[in-house]
Amino acid sequence: MKLIKPTRADVLAERIARHGRHALLALGCGLVVLLLVSSFGQAGASLDALEELQLQAERTGRLDSMLIQLVDAESGVRGYLLTRNRAYLEPYLNSLATVKYTLEDLRQDPVTWQHSEGDLAQLAGLIALKMRIMSDEVARGRVDDEAPAAGDGRRYMDGIRKTLADVKRRTLAHGQRSLEESIEHVEHTRWVVATLSGGALVLLLILFVTFRRQVRLREQIAGLLHEENRRLDSLVRARTAELSDLATYLTNAREAEQAHLARELHDELGALLTAARMDIAWIMRKLDPAALVPHRERFDRLISTIESGIALKRRITDDLRPPLLQELGLVAALRTLGDEFAKGAGVKVTLDLPDTDLDLPADAALALFRIAQEALTNIRRHAAARHVKLALQPLHDSLRLIIEDDGTGFEPEAAPKGHHGMAGMRHRMQMLSGDLHVDSMPGDGTRIVASLPATVRYATMSP
Repeated sequence: MKLIKPTRADVLAERIARHGRHALLALGCGLVVLLLVSSFGQAGASLDALEELQLQAERTGRLDSMLIQLVDAESGVRGYLLTRNRAYLEPYLNSLATVKYTLEDLRQDPVTWQHSEGDLAQLAGLIALKMRIMSDEVARGRVDDEAPAAGDGRRYMDGIRKTLADVKRRTLAHGQRSLEESIEHVEHTRWVVATLSGGALVLLLILFVTFRRQVRLREQIAGLLHEENRRLDSLVRARTAELSDLATYLTNAREAEQAHLARELHDELGALLTAARMDIAWIMRKLDPAALVPHRERFDRLISTIESGIALKRRITDDLRPPLLQELGLVAALRTLGDEFAKGAGVKVTLDLPDTDLDLPADAALALFRIAQEALTNIRRHAAARHVKLALQPLHDSLRLIIEDDGTGFEPEAAPKGHHGMAGMRHRMQMLSGDLHVDSMPGDGTRIVASLPATVRYATMSP
């Protein structure tokens, strides 16, 4: 499979795109921070404007209160002098304390008198003179219109009104300027917030477009990956099927070759060894007994060697193509295999086999026999087991072959390289739509279970 390597231009474009996304994110964060700062500033300016309006209202209220207190005091004195009813003196008496406190409050506000300290002194003097005139009138109990004090009282009251009106006008003008400045600041801040909001919206639109492009690109990449994965999966399936067919062909060829070799050994080599033994027996009968005596031991050794060769030929033939499997069936072959393993390996073998043979196809019986043969060979070579269990269990839905030992065990997923016994067992089961399960742990023995479906229609293997 040819790998497509990205060009230098592609790498540079991807790097620029990545840095561009980072720059957009940084710009977006900056706009959000500026928007928050501007909003906070606008809110602060609005609060300052409201606070200034409240202070202005309080200042004008104190000025109006001062004028109202003096007018009430003057009205109360005039009512008392006209009616001699002391109830009219209550506003005057109250104003004696309240005027003083109100004047002190006015004096404590530096903003009101920051440009007119002379007006404060003038106002205080006029109020003191007006209060003294009213006090004198109350003490005399009458109003003397012809007295100079009467004209002075009116003049002092007009001065007080004029001074309070001037101070109030300046206070209102100062408040109006502050309000206008606040409005201007709020207007400026509103445009700043609008500009930042517009920039944020444009940035969000750019980010949305970029995100959509990335989503489409990812979808295209995902589609390409899915298509490539599908192609690779199809290729792997095809290669796996080819390898499985090759393994099946090799297994069949191996069994066919073993069967052919077993027949050759049985027919040709067996005939030769039998003929040689018969010839030696004929020679021994034809020789004179006196002449045979010196060579008797050598003839006996030769006969023993030929018999050992015949036994070796029989054992090799049985391993290549077990005759019991063809003549007596799988159960008898497994019983003989277990007995011979117990004798040869010196291991206790427990057989759990059916009493009668099973009606199995030849390829299924051969596959189960080979699995048992391979498993017992591995036990003899590697397991160091003391007890082995060989069982064949025909169930209602499957046929199970179980080989279990109490040996050293191993990690099934960590089989050494070059050892294909387990792979061969699994492939034999796969050829017959069966399953092979290996349960083993180091120090805890091994349990191999080969299962064949009871209703499977097996394909006939070549002999």
